[in-house]
Formats: sequence, structure tokens, C-alpha cells
Amino acid sequence: MILVIVGLPGSGKSTAVQLLKENGFEVIELGDIWRELLRKHNIPRSDPKKTREFTKQIRERYGKDIYARYAYRKVRNSTKRLVIMGVRSTYEMDYLRKHIKGIKVIAITSPFSLRFRRIRSRAKPEDPRNIKDFRWLENREKRGFLTEKSEEKHGVMVLINDADYVIANTSSVGRLEQDMESLIKKIQASR
Repeated sequence: MILVIVGLPGSGKSTAVQLLKENGFEVIELGDIWRELLRKHNIPRSDPKKTREFTKQIRERYGKDIYARYAYRKVRNSTKRLVIMGVRSTYEMDYLRKHIKGIKVIAITSPFSLRFRRIRSRAKPEDPRNIKDFRWLENREKRGFLTEKSEEKHGVMVLINDADYVIANTSSVGRLEQDMESLIKKIQASR
């Protein structure tokens, strides 16, 4: 079983993935691939201008599905239960769907204000520090981290709307855990 978790920043993707990991899933995170590439190129995660430019250059040079291709290399021969997190565009999802049969996409959703509170409390180096920057990040994610507004048709909102399953994460971690467990049972029963 291979699952893909999608959602906007602060929706609870990492928490959902951690719950799956605790239940025996191996995790492939596209963000880890990005962070690894930043380290190789000596680009600090805390410098948004440099990280954006690097991301833009790598996608222009290697294709808009580059992170999905890296992820596929890690999963292509695996027989384990896997979860992929961090897919942000239809380019990446199309690549994964083309190469991995039977994947299921789970969207995690939460209201804007709740997601902003979560982002502020987790404080990753690349996280926005104020509401203005968070709105900018959200708009960028909706475009799939692509540069043109016309690219919204390829962004994360399309992935959320096209997901096989949606979990509204508006309560506690315990509630998210219950919802994830129920959903995994449902997916397994349908196989």
C-alpha cells in the first residue's frame, strides 16, 4: 500500500504521517529531499530568498517533477507500506501516478487561522514568522511552488480537490489519529 498525504501548510500532514509511521509505514518526504539538496549546495534553510531561487533553478533545470522522481527512486522496488508526503503540484502527482499503480491520496484540511497558529508554534527555520508571510506561502503552495499565477491549475489545491480521501483536521491529535486509523482500515478493506 502506498499513500500520498497532501495539504496546505500547517494542516497536519506531518502529524498524520507520524501516526502512519508509528503503525509501520515507511515515510518518504519530498521536503527531506529538498533539505538534502540544500545541504549539498550549502544553502541555509533560513534564507527564503536563496531557497526560493535554488528551488526555481532546480525545477527549471531538471523538470517540475524532480522531487517526485527522487521519491520514486526510493520506492520503486519496495514491498513495504509507504507514505509519501510533500507533493505540491500536479506535475509531481502525475509522475507518481504514472509510475506507481494503486496509490491513494489523502488530503488533510484545516482552516487558515488554525494552520497559522500551528505554523507559529512549530517554528521550522523555513516557516513564515508573520501572517503576511504565511499568506504569501499559502498562495505559493496553491500554485504548486511554481512562479506564474496561471500555474494554479497545477498547485496543491488541485491535489486536495482530487484526493481519494479527505480528513478535516480541526480538533485534537487524538481525533486525527482516530480518523487516520478508520481511513486506513477502510482503504485496506477496499483492496
